[in-house]
Amino acid sequence: MTSGIAQALPLLEAWTAHSVMQQHVPSVALTVVHGDRPVWTKAFGYAEASMKTAATPQTLYRIGSVTKTFTALAILQLREDGKLRLDDRVRDHVTTTAIQARNIGLLDVTIRELLTHSSGLQRDLPGTWWTQPSFPAEFPDHFSAIYPSSTEWKYSNVGYVLLGEVIAAAGGEPWARHVERRILGPLGMANTEAMPPRDDARLATGYSRPTPGEPYVPAPRVDHGAVSPAVSVASTIEDMGRYLAFHMGNGGSVLGGKSLREMHRPQWLLDDWQTAWGLGMRVRRVDGRVRVGHPGTTPGFAALMEFIPALKLGVAVLTNADDGNPASYCDYALQLLTPIVAKAMARAAPDLAEDAERYCGHYRSEDGNRTMLVAVLNGQLTLVAPGAPNPYAACMTLERTPESHTFIMRSGSAFATLAFGERLTFSTSASGEVTGYDVAPGVRFVRKPTLYLSVERRQRPQGPYIRVERRKQPQVRYIGDERRAGGGDRRGHQHVMH
Repeated sequence: MTSGIAQALPLLEAWTAHSVMQQHVPSVALTVVHGDRPVWTKAFGYAEASMKTAATPQTLYRIGSVTKTFTALAILQLREDGKLRLDDRVRDHVTTTAIQARNIGLLDVTIRELLTHSSGLQRDLPGTWWTQPSFPAEFPDHFSAIYPSSTEWKYSNVGYVLLGEVIAAAGGEPWARHVERRILGPLGMANTEAMPPRDDARLATGYSRPTPGEPYVPAPRVDHGAVSPAVSVASTIEDMGRYLAFHMGNGGSVLGGKSLREMHRPQWLLDDWQTAWGLGMRVRRVDGRVRVGHPGTTPGFAALMEFIPALKLGVAVLTNADDGNPASYCDYALQLLTPIVAKAMARAAPDLAEDAERYCGHYRSEDGNRTMLVAVLNGQLTLVAPGAPNPYAACMTLERTPESHTFIMRSGSAFATLAFGERLTFSTSASGEVTGYDVAPGVRFVRKPTLYLSVERRQRPQGPYIRVERRKQPQVRYIGDERRAGGGDRRGHQHVMH
């Protein structure tokens, strides 16, 4: 944890405590993860309001649809095991004897479409009621599609219930057992349960408001039954810190790094171009930075986990009120800490070498197809594509290495298809003059003379400017006749009109 984060955490604690009291939320639990571990974890308010039972980092909360991230992770584990492919159809694994779908074509959707909410299936199972919670113990015989698959994005709990069936069929054990054995155990999430019973004494009491603005009342306790792969996990804020740290890491025995990055990568982009869905994850752009995570609600509870991959900074929030608004706490924490972490991570610009000017000039590829410029730009030795209308749109800074005349090409501030991260080595003649550079075996650029001739045009010397003052000729004042009514002039004479 950086000193900047440590200095900001008391403000986060004070703001959170104030907000919980001001908004009368029963309790909020929050963790901040930076790098590979949680750096701050706190709980505020009451796990059971009537008894004034304080919430702690070990209090168990339902996390609602954050459960879907565990289901997606289980699918990717089975893919790494070679037991399924993401483009397999559901009926490649789930037989019609397990689910008597009214239309067998409904099982032709792919696993990838279910993960990304692009299957077109209805949102909830028949018989699922969120206002008076009741959930079927088994997958029902009938469900339907609203859109053809891969034509519209439509959030679907039904899709994740089907993924639970796929996990059981392909993995050979029920969804909950797979999650506990392959995810919760290895990640040390000892206090998290995939399918907690409704009367679990460790669960915080969930609260709802019958009418907006009225006092909270306890929400009915439920078993999620067949809907469990979409919504049933319960966890503590301590365990969610461990889970968030796993997602911000580089992969390992639970899931390889390549699959983990694929999980977080946009797979379906929404029309606003600010929000997308990965494999079980929401991916969105906030304040110019990519955030990855998932929200969750279930009767009496609301949760959110979200992290910024580029900064390895994340926040998880659990509340025991279905209008607890965990996003407000997550947003405040990330808005507070993001500038601090970004400043600490900013790559310091290397000092410009004293001999940088020797490398500047025009270079032409040996095949004659490309020209590049080496110049000092903004205090750094820079490789610039001359055809770009904006010099910053296609440039790379050259970062010196300990090897003689060798640099690493670093990305500029804008998108370009240049060789970021690769080595560039200048070659010199026996006299020490720079003659070209190589960027890869067989790719050589040769230094060329200046491609243009600068001609300075000088004007002929001119004598000093002499100001000529032109004077106006004096004008005689006009004296006219004043005509008065009655025909007389100003001398009193009368004009006779004939």
